[in-house]
Amino acid sequence: MLKLFAPDKYISGYAKVNPDELKKRGIRVLVCDIDNTLVAHDEADPSEEVKAFLQRVKDSGLEIILISNNVEERVCRFARGLPFHVRFYPFAKKPLKMTYRKMMRDTGYDRSQIAVLGDQLLTDMFGANRMCFYTILTHPVVQRDLRCTKINRIFENIIFRLLAVSGKLKRGTFDDEM
Repeated sequence: MLKLFAPDKYISGYAKVNPDELKKRGIRVLVCDIDNTLVAHDEADPSEEVKAFLQRVKDSGLEIILISNNVEERVCRFARGLPFHVRFYPFAKKPLKMTYRKMMRDTGYDRSQIAVLGDQLLTDMFGANRMCFYTILTHPVVQRDLRCTKINRIFENIIFRLLAVSGKLKRGTFDDEM
């Protein structure tokens, strides 16, 4: 059960994602969480750094999809702030599988062709691992969280400790050579 929370890669920040390495693994699409993965939860628009990163991913030939448990207005505004069109899935109800399944139907991608980038073990990693996607955990952009996320972080701390004891993952020990 614990392995469902462990990412395939653990990186210090989204900019450490190497699209060419993902492509070598057969990945065709990078699914990105928004809040505290790409920007702080209270930043409505993508920063110039995020735009440049996503443009680099797109230019490499990978498709980008945004997924978030946040509301449609927030996710739509963020997506519209990018210099290119991306598919997006708000109110995804991660870690449930239904939005991931819808995304796969909409795009035609197989689970082996999908990588998910997120900052939370309980939502992003658990949900994506249950779908057998390639998972990339990133250190949160900022330490401030929404109230509901603060509750998740309490349980996440317990899971991090269990993963460390089992030798599967140690907080702050990153695989930045992706």
